[in-house]
Amino acid sequence: MPKLSKLKYGLMAGCALTTTVVVAQENASRIEQIVVTAQQREQSVLDVPVTMDVIQGEFLDRTSTLELDDLSRFLPNVVIQEQGVSLPSFNIRGITDDTAAVTATPRISVYQDGFDISKKTVSSVALYDIERIEVLKGAQPTLFGAAASNGAVTMLSARPVQEFDAEGRLAFNNLDGVEFRGMVNVPINDVWAFRLAGMVRDQDGFIENTACSAGSYNPSGTIDDQNGVAQSCAGGDLNGNNLDALRATLLGDWGETSVLVRASIEDNDQPGISFKSGSIAPRNGDTSPFSDAELGLGSLLRITRDLETFDFAVTHNFNDNLQWVVDGYVKDVELSEYFDADGSGLRIQDNFFDNNADLHGYGTRLIFSIGDRFEGFVGYNETHDESTLPFIQMVDPVLDAALDARRAELDVMFPNVTLDSDQVATASTAEITAVRQMLVDALFNADGTPISDQTSNSTSINGPFVFDADLEIRSFFAEGSYALTDQLTVTAGVRFIDETRFSRDTFFGAFSAEAEADFDDVLPRLSLNYAYNDNLSLYFNYAEGRRSPVVDANPFGENTVVNAEIVDSFDVGAKYFDGNLSFTTALFAYTYQDFQQSFTNIETGESVTVTVGDSDMYGFEATLDYAISDNLSIGGSLGLLDAEFDNNTVAGSRFDYGGNTFRLAPDTSGALFFRYGFEVGSYALEWELISSYQSDVFFDNSNRPELSQDAYWITDTSIKFRPDSGRWTVELYADNLFDEEFLIDAGNTGGGFGLPTFVAGQPLIAGVRFYADY
Repeated sequence: MPKLSKLKYGLMAGCALTTTVVVAQENASRIEQIVVTAQQREQSVLDVPVTMDVIQGEFLDRTSTLELDDLSRFLPNVVIQEQGVSLPSFNIRGITDDTAAVTATPRISVYQDGFDISKKTVSSVALYDIERIEVLKGAQPTLFGAAASNGAVTMLSARPVQEFDAEGRLAFNNLDGVEFRGMVNVPINDVWAFRLAGMVRDQDGFIENTACSAGSYNPSGTIDDQNGVAQSCAGGDLNGNNLDALRATLLGDWGETSVLVRASIEDNDQPGISFKSGSIAPRNGDTSPFSDAELGLGSLLRITRDLETFDFAVTHNFNDNLQWVVDGYVKDVELSEYFDADGSGLRIQDNFFDNNADLHGYGTRLIFSIGDRFEGFVGYNETHDESTLPFIQMVDPVLDAALDARRAELDVMFPNVTLDSDQVATASTAEITAVRQMLVDALFNADGTPISDQTSNSTSINGPFVFDADLEIRSFFAEGSYALTDQLTVTAGVRFIDETRFSRDTFFGAFSAEAEADFDDVLPRLSLNYAYNDNLSLYFNYAEGRRSPVVDANPFGENTVVNAEIVDSFDVGAKYFDGNLSFTTALFAYTYQDFQQSFTNIETGESVTVTVGDSDMYGFEATLDYAISDNLSIGGSLGLLDAEFDNNTVAGSRFDYGGNTFRLAPDTSGALFFRYGFEVGSYALEWELISSYQSDVFFDNSNRPELSQDAYWITDTSIKFRPDSGRWTVELYADNLFDEEFLIDAGNTGGGFGLPTFVAGQPLIAGVRFYADY
């Protein structure tokens, strides 16, 4: 039998997806212990008193995890939506942060290489040449700043090293998808090294759009754009992917001092999102979200984004006990999107917007240790976000008037039936469906044709509604850890936040209003870590989180300031690691004050934020990773969640959510991992199976049954072939092996005017990948 080289396996080691399995080697397989930098210094994950998941780059490469939403499959109590790069949604432990307002701050910090990319149009980034990803649960005020009121996701790119390395990946799939990933690392001399990595993806959408075709409501093949100019709109698909990304990193290391400079670009040009109406079928189709759609903008439906980034970090070690870091970044993002709000072939409401932003910031920190028992850090950072979002609606005035008039009649006829998605339903689903059908019938003649000829391009342009924001956040922070005994360490920290928030709304180029306010706050953290022995640690963590106030200007009324949302988070847990077995468990509880809720103003497209009261949340999560033998490993994760609004929400308002479950908050989620390596002749084979489960979820805090997804399983599998002495690998893979049909969103903008839309999840995708390493 030939002797096989080491194969990298990644399950759930120490709450980290990174087991190493050795096939047909003399040494037994072992789980690699994880080193993280969540507390600004390198530490074993056992020594960090925070509930966290760590995903190693080896696992991402091996499973071809290219998007952040794929992490939802592996991590307990984490749901990430990436319908498009324009508005990703991050949900940790039942709390999401998917507001589109340029004036709002997310609840969950997203960091890339130490810099804040939490802004929605920036946080959806491709995963390639990644060293690791750390997902921290609970408020992280001292570690990750103002936006980390409910957790943080931090991605660390691979750094240049002092040896030559190169690799390439080429893949094809059944959706005419082509993907290439490559990396080259070159040492320049004893001081400098350079690394260049890139990725190209081109994949057709899995939902066909029949709009502007001969059999559609608009067979003319043209439609007016946001400027009133007729554009060809025939053809097109939805939910596809098109990406070009490149990152260059230069590292100079003189021993005591190092300088890292990084520049990257990411260009996206992806088909639009299949916001398909559940009430108005395509002319020759049905309302199933999984079949062909007819979204009136046709091939104009696209999301384009150009993201350019430059950052640097200078590190100086004065001695073994004192380190100084200075860093800074500049990011420029230009994004535009067409989307169909009503999800049909009728021009009830089509939308276009730009969302451009300039982001920059800098920071400095001292990391120190005093004696054998005390270590910590102090620092300052400052971030600036200057954004503009012009929003334009395109409507058919006949359809728009008919919809408004019929809606007003139905509100009087059926006062107990509410059609808006964000309002709690008191009527049955059957009653709501019947009234909604009455609303839809008002848009059609008796013969089934629309009351307005969709080929006439009779379009009213509403807008532009321009939303500008300038957000400045300044923070001082400090944290220290003191070893009370050889086993017990206490950590305490604090962050002082001083911020200026400015907003300006300009409607139709003539009506404008500005608002500005200053805020400050102090956020503490306290934790204990008890090293029971070398393999087991127990921890407690408390932290206060804060979602910033929202300052909104109103050209037609009074400016408003929405109170800051405050959360107190508590975690108690255990982490175990012995080389072949690792597991983590955690119990957690959150209490929220002035919980912020957002909704879309249908008239202007603005995302409006209000406070709706208090909330509590409790849960449990666990991970397990077990290397059974030299060639077999298993693992799993489990998340249990009780995330509900308190009964003292704003009674009598549209947000009377008392007792409701938070949106995108499954009460049970989990995953199972199986990994097996074996030999066939002179080839090494690796078989992997990953199966994940999610219980029922609601897509809106209103908990309307028609806007929900039942429980489901998704299974991915792959098998790799590699010659014993070769540098290449061939992989056959299938994602969503059993072609499970599931929704990733429902309601959306159309739900705001009574016609909710639905977005289908990814179907079966099968293909082949080729790997080459040098």
